[in-house]
Amino acid sequence: MSTPRIAMKGVCKRFGDVVALDGVDVAISRGEVVVVIGPSGSGKSTLLRCVNALEIPDAGTVHIEGKLVDAHGKGINKLRAEVGMVFQHFNLFPHKTVLDNVRLAPQVVLGEDRTAKAIELLERVGVEDKVRNYPDTLSGGQKQRVAIARALAMEPIAMLFDEPTSALDPEMVGEVLGVMKQLAADGMTMLVATHEMGFAREVANRVLFMDDGRVVEEGSPEQVFGAPQHERTKAFLGKIL
Repeated sequence: MSTPRIAMKGVCKRFGDVVALDGVDVAISRGEVVVVIGPSGSGKSTLLRCVNALEIPDAGTVHIEGKLVDAHGKGINKLRAEVGMVFQHFNLFPHKTVLDNVRLAPQVVLGEDRTAKAIELLERVGVEDKVRNYPDTLSGGQKQRVAIARALAMEPIAMLFDEPTSALDPEMVGEVLGVMKQLAADGMTMLVATHEMGFAREVANRVLFMDDGRVVEEGSPEQVFGAPQHERTKAFLGKIL
């Protein structure tokens, strides 16, 4: 049996009295697209942030390609570089051009000039005409596509997407989802927290439904959306579908 690309075992995380994650087990295979759905506050973002130690679990373990993710270990920066993350609010550097935003991490972390690669990635996400622009001149959808290119610049083995379309105007959602669909088609391992049920139905290999810090139900999109088993899943989907 092959080693999962991402493996979480018994992961717990509290913020004061709030239990964000309560013994979560998740294993994601190479090339698999796993979409996490659930109400706000159910633990989706915390789950993603624990994968690359942006949040440090209080208990449990996280492994990437069989290597333990240790926030205090010597290899943490290398592991983080292997897992790209795209945030809800873009997090671009406002004082740097689009091109500089994309090529910065390889320069700083790896000491490599990947300008040609950065331009190629900007072409891939459809904003090659914005290389000299600053983020404040871009639409929300363009900013998020630049953020995706920036994450890809480190040549990650997996990508995390934390509600990547929730800050966008409705007409801009499709252009970002289109880039994500192409990444999935190209075989990128992806863990996606989203409210975009259409994307989950179309692209996910597996859907996880979270509630109160637990994975309450998981299965194929057909199973979870077509014949949910848990009452909480049924109630959630009944409100949004």
